[in-house]
Amino acid sequence: MTNWTAEFAAWLRTMRAARASLRELDGPGNDVERIARDLGLAPSELRDIAAKGPGGADQLEMRLEGLHLDAAALRREEPLMMRDLERVCTTCGSKRRCVRDWLRFPDDAAWRGYCPNATTLDALENAPPQRQTGTS
Repeated sequence: MTNWTAEFAAWLRTMRAARASLRELDGPGNDVERIARDLGLAPSELRDIAAKGPGGADQLEMRLEGLHLDAAALRREEPLMMRDLERVCTTCGSKRRCVRDWLRFPDDAAWRGYCPNATTLDALENAPPQRQTGTS
């Protein structure tokens, strides 16, 4: 399988998963407004997030790793903040640029200019070391 064929197959799987998420969300017996309210989102935000599919916040994982921040510890210790970071990342319009910049220049701070999570990530990076990977 050529590289572009593999990429297309991965894209197609992601799109199918996103469509399935939207169908499930809008399925019979689901109250989108109630679900959105329970999550602290507008119904339109919930639909946007569901449309991005399960990998919608993958770029956040890359950034956390690059900043030596422990995503699992953040989920455990700051679940609301982590959920907000994921929500913002999922709806970001600079995903391709983020991945491209990460792959080409992972240590370049240029992402801070377009990342809507930059302020929060900077604060986390400058927080006490217990949230950072490789520290005890």
